Amino acid sequence: MERKIDELVKSYREDMIQSLEELVSIPSVINLENAREGAPFGMEIRSALDGLLKLAGELGFETRDYDGYAAAVDFGTEGKEVGILSHIDVVPPGNGWSKNPFVPEIVNGKMYGRGTIDDKGPLVASLYAMKAVKESGLPIRNHVRHIIGCDEETGHRCIKYYLTKEKGPDLGFSPDGMFSVIHAEKGILRFQIQTNRKLPDTKELCVIRIAGGTVVNAVPNIAEVWLGGPGEQLEEVQKEFQVKAAEGSAKMEGDVLHLTFPGVSAHAMQPWLGENAILSMIRFLKEVPFGDQKTRKYFQDLDTLFGDGWEGRNLGVACQDQLSGKLSMNLGILNVEGEKTELKVDVRCPVHIDLDTVWKTICLTCEKYGFRPEYWQKRPPLYVPKDARLVQILLDVYEDVTGKREEAITIGGGTYCRDVENFVSFGPVFPGEPELAHEADEFIDLDQLMECARLYAQALYRLLQME
Repeated sequence: MERKIDELVKSYREDMIQSLEELVSIPSVINLENAREGAPFGMEIRSALDGLLKLAGELGFETRDYDGYAAAVDFGTEGKEVGILSHIDVVPPGNGWSKNPFVPEIVNGKMYGRGTIDDKGPLVASLYAMKAVKESGLPIRNHVRHIIGCDEETGHRCIKYYLTKEKGPDLGFSPDGMFSVIHAEKGILRFQIQTNRKLPDTKELCVIRIAGGTVVNAVPNIAEVWLGGPGEQLEEVQKEFQVKAAEGSAKMEGDVLHLTFPGVSAHAMQPWLGENAILSMIRFLKEVPFGDQKTRKYFQDLDTLFGDGWEGRNLGVACQDQLSGKLSMNLGILNVEGEKTELKVDVRCPVHIDLDTVWKTICLTCEKYGFRPEYWQKRPPLYVPKDARLVQILLDVYEDVTGKREEAITIGGGTYCRDVENFVSFGPVFPGEPELAHEADEFIDLDQLMECARLYAQALYRLLQME
């Protein structure tokens, strides 16, 4: 381990914390309603990108803005381009927070706030790691380009746009996963089912509106439904709800019954760690005697297709491989309003299972029940062999800094690494620590933030010396 670089990183602690607080305080959630030229994903993300560019400039780096899609922070110009891929956008906060998600708060050595672990904390750690290598004055033969995207959470349009303007780095890492090193990522398939329905007739028991989930890549921790119809029928539904869903809430709002189903949030790559509120709602609604038979059948069919959990057995796609484990599925969004219904699902497919075969099977099964699924994102898996030089260098760095030798791992999550070649994920979540990305009360331990910066600095220095 290069001691001079390590000591420099340690001296930046208070500056790193302040920089992270400033970035977390900007609610950089996609908002296409106020998108414009230079801000394709909305003004909130544009504001966060401006804050990032300002910080990078103050740290002494050259920067470039790629039309609001992404930014680049550069150190050096010679040799190979060593890349870092991080992102400034965050998922919506969702429900269940005990703190304000965009007012960073430090409690017991942990900073709480949306984006602290995914991905603003690692982004800041990487910038200060670059600063340490630069200020050390030690000789290097390569250069660094830190690429910061603005659309990682909702489609990777940022990195795709960047790659129309520049070639990808020669090699590098993304601080947007787990330690030690992630050398394989499952394939990702996201699809939706949209259907039409009759406008609700409140002379009979009916669904007026459903709001379940906010993003497809998080297990929904709340689902709400508003029912209309004759008063005596609504009263019976309310009584039944109080028996079957004691943890939820049921209240009359004028002539409408409002039911709330709680769940437990988790990242879509690990749906088994959560409790899906939409599935709980569907299980209840399939038994409700709606006046419209199509409404009753809709919920019964959804329960048949998705109600068995996260493995996709009823859809006929349950499978696994030795490298990456089981296929997983998350029904992340269900919205019903007016004449439209919209359901969105996130599938994580094992590395060695053919993604196209999984998709064809989903289509065939859904069509048996009158549903026509459409996918809007299909991303092949990532696989870099464990014995690849990049993987081995990062594993050696991890051992040098932490004193622990770990094996390279696989995940169900998806990072920028699959959009470029010769990239793997490196942190920020340490072995045995909870994965808090996309969850309520997201936080980063500040000691671990510093450990990340130390790891990234040593990794950069070693990669910058590669021939």
